[in-house]
Amino acid sequence: MLANRQLDRLTANGEEIVRRLRARISPWELFALAVALGMLGVFVWTHSSLRTYPTDFYVYLRAAEGEFLGYYYAYWILPLFSLLALLPPFVAYAIWGTVSILCVFIASRVFGGRTTLTLISFQMLYVAFVGQIIGVITVGLALLWWGLNRRRWNLAGLGLAIACTKMHVGIIVGSILLLIADISWRERLRILIVPAIVLALSLVVYPMWPLDVLANMRATPVNDWGSITLWRWIGPYALFLVIPPLVLPLTKPQRLVALTATMALALPYFQQTDLLMLFILPIGWAYIILGNLGYLYFAMYWEGVQSLVVVPLLIYASIIFPAVWRLIGSRRASTSKPGG
Repeated sequence: MLANRQLDRLTANGEEIVRRLRARISPWELFALAVALGMLGVFVWTHSSLRTYPTDFYVYLRAAEGEFLGYYYAYWILPLFSLLALLPPFVAYAIWGTVSILCVFIASRVFGGRTTLTLISFQMLYVAFVGQIIGVITVGLALLWWGLNRRRWNLAGLGLAIACTKMHVGIIVGSILLLIADISWRERLRILIVPAIVLALSLVVYPMWPLDVLANMRATPVNDWGSITLWRWIGPYALFLVIPPLVLPLTKPQRLVALTATMALALPYFQQTDLLMLFILPIGWAYIILGNLGYLYFAMYWEGVQSLVVVPLLIYASIIFPAVWRLIGSRRASTSKPGG
């Protein structure tokens, strides 16, 4: 079960988040950063020696040059990839990987997660190996959360725009953060101004790009080998898992974590690397260590990776089952009272 005191790190005020960001890097964090960056160096050397390319990052660079095969992200990030495309490919890959690792480190500090374990997790190293974008998505969520707590609406909006680059997960988690924040609806609408401007400018530069993304998905369906969602086995019935986190009496941090875990279980597609969006939250060390089940890939291939569904499933159960038990107990107590 996730302890409330642990999850309370999610409700820290802006000053507490700043304190965490400014805290001196601990020896264990330094070790984890060294491992992650060191492994990135190994990956750069391996790719360059074998003349192979980090698959995901290569897709991003090709999209910047007008080849969108396999590209399913918002087009407003393409100028960044265009700049990286000006560099030698493996220099660009090294920079991108370094940025991804640092983004996860910062996001974990903002949300109060376990930075050391997250940085050396299978998911983080896999992201570094293939050049996946989720590291940058996590820092977008962190900027959104920091902006919400510091009442910096434009920065919060910028964070939301960054997070929504990976639309199917960024929009969901970003919306959850917006809804649990202690702000008014007017302030929520103010936060949406920056994403709206970013979207409008992207449509000017790349007219009707959302339709192009849908066309790309139809032409080249998403590779779901690394997807861990329950949708693979039970189809749309997985959507029923959304109901308990919405209706049960939960604290806001519990609801955030439960809904994020639900997303991993109920979406038609959820990559195992996207578990980093859970790992940056203060969920405890055991679940992050369990994420290293991903190494089963080397024995069982993608079936081993798909076993990672157990991670969000256990997180979900650790919040929902106690809440159901408390609800049943309170109902019994009320009916057992005289005159009840």
